[in-house]
Amino acid sequence: MEQNSLFPEPAAICTKVLQRRRDFEALFAGFVKLKAVSYVVSADLLLEFFERGFVEVEAVVGENMSEHYRRELEQKGTDVALRLAERVSAGTLKIYVPERTIHTKLYMLERPGLRRVIATSANLTETAREASRQINYAWYADLPEGHAWLDVVEKDYQIHKQRCALFMGDLAELLGRRGEQDAREIVESWLKSSPHAGSETETRRLLQEISRRSVAVDAAAAEPVFTMKLPDAPAARREAERILSPLNAATANGEIRINAPGYLRYVQATQGVPVLRVDRELRQVRLGIDGETRVVNEPPADAAAVDRALEHIESYLRTVDAAQSPDPRFAKTSMFEALLYMLASPFADDFMRLKRERYGAIDSRGPRFLYIYGPSQNGKSTFLRFALKLLVERSLEPLNGGDFSKRKIVGAASVGTTFPLVFDDLVLAQRYGLFEEVLKSYWEVWWNQDGVSPQIILSSNTYSLRDWAKSRVKRLDFDVQFAPDGAGKENLAGIFREENRLFRWFSQLYLENLDQMKSPSDDELGVARAVMQELYRRAGRALPEYFPSRPIEQLYDPGRRDWKDLLERLKKARIDWDRDRASIHFAEDLQHFEIKAYENALPAAVKHRRRGRALIVESPVEFRAWLDGGRTQSGRWWNRLKPW
Repeated sequence: MEQNSLFPEPAAICTKVLQRRRDFEALFAGFVKLKAVSYVVSADLLLEFFERGFVEVEAVVGENMSEHYRRELEQKGTDVALRLAERVSAGTLKIYVPERTIHTKLYMLERPGLRRVIATSANLTETAREASRQINYAWYADLPEGHAWLDVVEKDYQIHKQRCALFMGDLAELLGRRGEQDAREIVESWLKSSPHAGSETETRRLLQEISRRSVAVDAAAAEPVFTMKLPDAPAARREAERILSPLNAATANGEIRINAPGYLRYVQATQGVPVLRVDRELRQVRLGIDGETRVVNEPPADAAAVDRALEHIESYLRTVDAAQSPDPRFAKTSMFEALLYMLASPFADDFMRLKRERYGAIDSRGPRFLYIYGPSQNGKSTFLRFALKLLVERSLEPLNGGDFSKRKIVGAASVGTTFPLVFDDLVLAQRYGLFEEVLKSYWEVWWNQDGVSPQIILSSNTYSLRDWAKSRVKRLDFDVQFAPDGAGKENLAGIFREENRLFRWFSQLYLENLDQMKSPSDDELGVARAVMQELYRRAGRALPEYFPSRPIEQLYDPGRRDWKDLLERLKKARIDWDRDRASIHFAEDLQHFEIKAYENALPAAVKHRRRGRALIVESPVEFRAWLDGGRTQSGRWWNRLKPW
């Protein structure tokens, strides 16, 4: 049957030159449902359709610009994204993004008893609607329900929808599972996220599997080569071939041959970290570094060997005694806590997986990021090199703070390694926006249970962190100053030359503890503390007095120490206590940035607001408890304070 014969009469087709706003709006007036194919779509315009009486809107955009749309929504604010997501969750709005470019502009409208089909040059955008900078043309047909030609157009529309992914579907799912979590907070995290959608998802899945198989190849294999199937989707295949092109790997019949040592060297060169995988089923931790693979977990050796390894750790921590520190025990406790964190970091993904299995979206937070603070010459960089050497048993430099970027972090997470991303000397003032985006989104939004992700560790000389960061980072202060003298350097060089297999034993015991764990501990280092204590027990060695048997924030609080110094020794502030609040008045010679630093040092549980040179604390009970630090009523040091 000829397509033209489907029309009852030529008058069914109308034309319209779109040169004014009302020309565009007249095409859609009076209808309640819309299906659209448009190269570009404006989010605001989609929402406006609902305000004009539409009950369902479905749109296929012409280009997979998911990241672009996300950035556009971020600029428009949380409210617009939240309204869109609520529509997506309710099923009244669907936005599809394609694998390949679509230039069609097709609109299908419905109202009771009538259907309208529009073919036009106009996109579904505010620019096209305003018609102030462009003129468009449209042909359209008004047809009764059930007309045969409508079936033809519907089939054409479905062809456009093939191999398209639902935009914002992940956000709608998060909102649907949010429980008590605030919807705006979820949307804010999603806006800052970097989703692995469409071709990116397929490419990421391929890289994760290549990494898994590369470290599983026997190091002694004569032919360490295996074959992987490339993605079926053309866009994903092109992306995978582009990423793997430096390997010069042979491809044929939709497959690629991977040389495992070459791939491991490639990841190490491009990402700056080796490939490390934790295999819970085989109870193995496998490391691929310098093109070689090895299993890096084994049962603890004899007591004497374990004792020597622990003595080596303590000899490094004793370098604090030769440095300048107001509290050497606190400094060593902080460094031991950081060491536990570094040793446990390859298992952070397992901790996150256990949290999601246990709590779902009720608690989307992952393990806190390690944030080591300290001014120059306080040993941050040296500590990171020492800890990294324990993990790989050879010298390995941390990543430079200048390398801290979304591209680097997302890239490392894509290849499927759980080796920590350790960024040294991050200048926070230059990258605070990125710092906030990563810390709010990395575990809460970017993490995907279908792959594995590395933990992030940072060192910086930026003291103050904003309130949102306090619950997402584990901050450790290295309150020590090392003198660069010859004797100290010689001693340190000797410590670094010594071999230590402690991580192998640590990871073996850690895996055994993970097998017994039913739910994640509030202390993300709980397993690490238990494992280290077991190693001390097996060595027959007493725990050092500075060993952090509990989270360091329960033993020491740098913020509380600063406030104690401010109130008790410097006497630069006074507190007026009322029944329902406390007023903190600062001395006139304190600068505003200094007051801000003290404000940032307050814990998240202490609700407060700034009023000029004063802080109004609206949760005085929590503030008193924090200042007290667990002391008895009579022993509270702030009861003895006098105004300056």
